[in-house]
Amino acid sequence: MTDDPLSPLLTHFSARARVFYTGTLCGQAKFDEASNTGFLHLLNAGSLRLRDKHGLVETLSQPTLLFYSRPLTHWIETDPDSGADLACASVAFDHQAFNPIALALPEHFQCRLDELDDARALLDLLFGEAFAQRPARSEVLNRLFELVLIQLLRTTVARGTNDIGFLRALAHPQLSKALNAIHTHPDQDWSLDTLAQHAAMSRSHFAEVFRREVGQTPGDYLARWRITTAQALLRRGTPLKLVGERVGYGSQAGFLRAFKQIVGSSPKQWLKECGPTA
Repeated sequence: MTDDPLSPLLTHFSARARVFYTGTLCGQAKFDEASNTGFLHLLNAGSLRLRDKHGLVETLSQPTLLFYSRPLTHWIETDPDSGADLACASVAFDHQAFNPIALALPEHFQCRLDELDDARALLDLLFGEAFAQRPARSEVLNRLFELVLIQLLRTTVARGTNDIGFLRALAHPQLSKALNAIHTHPDQDWSLDTLAQHAAMSRSHFAEVFRREVGQTPGDYLARWRITTAQALLRRGTPLKLVGERVGYGSQAGFLRAFKQIVGSSPKQWLKECGPTA
């Protein structure tokens, strides 16, 4: 059993970044929630004024990471003469209806770049690509932005920040063991007792703490994890007849009932609507 809390999550729930701006921004830019994506902005030099639809107004004058994990209209304004050096990407999470990472992140998150643990070399590489013209530049930047997101998650989990919700639970010394067991082996027959044993907690105390920290009962979370993992397998081309067993259902009928109850349609209908991954 691995003690890594993020790898099982990122295996099924990756985030796709697409760079769309690098350079010196002079004036104002609007980022519209109608695009239905998140936005990740990296301020490398200069200063900017940030506003968003919720009324936030803030001036930033140090190298900073700005992350809107969910669609929210916001504006960045810079001095029209001196401007600010920025690298920006859109971010789309897989399975937004139940993506533990996406749902756990706050709508707006920011930190100074020097607060990202051990990320200096990665950021230097990203900015080097952003402000140069090299072959496959966009593809390289997309991957680097995705690595910055992983570094952000690493930092958040390691610090156990109090306002991050589910990611805070991943940093919990006992709950994290049960969550990691569910994430790594959804096919196992997890009961409340066995999960509590993984967490080295009593059954009642585990159930209470899990619901408070994660926001769902252990049973509800397990069911959602299994079905969303099944969706990821289906989109990757795994035959339907194999999927139910791989996510912990003893019968195909039981898997199909659970899928329809949680998703609202059958696996075949759902897959037809969303299509397989590329």
